[in-house]
Amino acid sequence: MKVQDIMTPAVLTVTPDTPLKKVNQLLHRYHLNDLVVVDENNAVVGIITYSDLFRQILPSYEEIMKDESYWLNPDALESRALQIMENPVKNYMTTNVVTVSPDKPAVHAGALMIAKKVKQLPVVDNGQLVGIISYTDITWGLMIKNCKFF
Repeated sequence: MKVQDIMTPAVLTVTPDTPLKKVNQLLHRYHLNDLVVVDENNAVVGIITYSDLFRQILPSYEEIMKDESYWLNPDALESRALQIMENPVKNYMTTNVVTVSPDKPAVHAGALMIAKKVKQLPVVDNGQLVGIISYTDITWGLMIKNCKFF
């Protein structure tokens, strides 16, 4: 079974200039864990995850130790979040995105996900985003192919 057999071909994407506020809305509305960031040629230039947003919105331990207003004034935390949410995704996205080709075996994609500790891989053919594959796609794909109950 190849990646192209079980990938999701319709991928919701954003551009590098998309504000984090819009990214957050899309992630929430469509129950996604990440969004692929593409340029004007539909080439993958990054990926942004809910975890990335979480790490940006909430101050780090060091920031809290330097600025006690986060402890004493919850409005300071909200103000910080509102400011960050106006910034473009290009400031926070992961740019060294692990991708997979549609003609690779699905188990190759699964092994790559395990090795790189990611849940999904953009599927790229000739430099263009053509789909996305998740560990769930692979699990279900293998079960459907090999199990009499599905």
